[in-house]
Amino acid sequence: MSARKRKRGKKMLQTCKSILKKHGWLQWVLCAVCGLLFFGGMYVIAYHNAEWWRPWLPTSINNDEVMYNRQLAGVLTSGQPRGYFGYNETHAPVGHFGAWGPIVIYLYAIPGVLFGTGCNTMLWCNISFAVVGWIVFVRGTRLSWKKQIAFALGMACLWLPLRLIFSGMSEPSQYFLVLMILGASVALQRQFRVGWFGVLAVACALTTITRAYTVLLWIFPIVILWKKHRRWAVTSIGLGAASLAGYLSVTSFLNSPYFSGGDVDFTALEMLLQGNAVQSVQYEIQHVETELSTLWQEYLRPTLTGNPQDQGCAFLTMMVLVLLVLFCTIYDAVHKRPVVLKVCALLCTGVCLVALLGLYTVGTLHRHCSLLNVLLLAVLVYENAHSILMCLPLVPLLVINTYSHTLPTYRADIDAQIQTARAALTESWQARASEDPWDSTLAYAYADGVFHGFLYAVPDGMGIQFDMNTYIADETQPIYSRYAMVNHGTDAEARLLAEGWQQLVSTEKLVVYERPDAVQ
Repeated sequence: MSARKRKRGKKMLQTCKSILKKHGWLQWVLCAVCGLLFFGGMYVIAYHNAEWWRPWLPTSINNDEVMYNRQLAGVLTSGQPRGYFGYNETHAPVGHFGAWGPIVIYLYAIPGVLFGTGCNTMLWCNISFAVVGWIVFVRGTRLSWKKQIAFALGMACLWLPLRLIFSGMSEPSQYFLVLMILGASVALQRQFRVGWFGVLAVACALTTITRAYTVLLWIFPIVILWKKHRRWAVTSIGLGAASLAGYLSVTSFLNSPYFSGGDVDFTALEMLLQGNAVQSVQYEIQHVETELSTLWQEYLRPTLTGNPQDQGCAFLTMMVLVLLVLFCTIYDAVHKRPVVLKVCALLCTGVCLVALLGLYTVGTLHRHCSLLNVLLLAVLVYENAHSILMCLPLVPLLVINTYSHTLPTYRADIDAQIQTARAALTESWQARASEDPWDSTLAYAYADGVFHGFLYAVPDGMGIQFDMNTYIADETQPIYSRYAMVNHGTDAEARLLAEGWQQLVSTEKLVVYERPDAVQ
């Protein structure tokens, strides 16, 4: 009887395989279902002790999320925000986007049309990107079900990428692009098709235009196509250079300046361009030493002594992945197995890490490391015969990576104040109907005690200026924005009152003022 059942089971399995082989679209649907089940299951498991069915990003502790959300709302309603996004009353030379737009925002607008302009739009877009990335990666590489389980296990162990997918941050779009790059690269390895090359080129270009150091990912199409399709490899070199030029153009003309220059330090490059090569090298060495010291003192040591930090967890995870991929590369090279993707991934990771330590501050290192970790994990799973076995060393990382993290959920008191402020702003803004972008902009007093989640009260299409509260309080600094959101009884509010600003709406935690026409 048991033998008969086994025979029947094998027959059913063969029937299913033949159906999937005959109807290729069913394989894409099956991948989508698997991706949804994995990400949905991880979401419920991670936040089972919270109101996981009621995520609400206005209570998130990350203030970048509201800037992404409100810019996306502006794109979905008007093609671009009608007001200026910027910092300390600045704006981009061209357009109205902030420091990380507009390419990222327009990318999010593609799935965003399905979800509207609500508070959680970025979250739903991130989940969509994750599922589509899963589909393209699995279909392009033709991962077996065992390797899909290994990839899912690895992603669970990394955790930070999953946590960012369940947020309103933009990093998941980078994971999506990396998975597309790997899926398309393997498909081209198997058989060249212009369609897959188009997918690969678009993914590489988008990630380069949004993050300059990811120009290194162009190494995948160049290396894979160089031997048999050199014309397309040379084309990839040209497209890589063009996308890097696109990044420089976008950041120069379409992005607003970020406070005093942001987290990128170009001092060494400026010294080099001025002919001070020795001083440039000395400065860069000192900068890297400082950042490594900060990494150890503030992030790695606390993580290793029971106080996990995102930066420390992401860096340690990356080191473990690098060692695993390096071991597999050496082992496979000795046994004459494929190592091309692993070598490319290791090269990208090494050069990117040097660039990150040389140009960025380690405070944002976890966001960049999470991208490289997804790249390393995907390569490790695909280009290795024993994927599950190789992912087992990642399991101990669960101890540090899955430390307590709160899911932002609904709060009626915050929502009531958001709705009150939004109604007042919408009424005033629509009544004015001005074409001046500054009349469609609200200045937010950062560090003034007003929770940034209240910025979801800004109507769709209105811009936001993230102004330091000391900037608004300083009478010598101009305020061009028509509206200003400050806290009660602060120096920023005193400056507005002294200059004749009129109160538009007041709640328990905030007050919004409108600039009279006489004040410029």
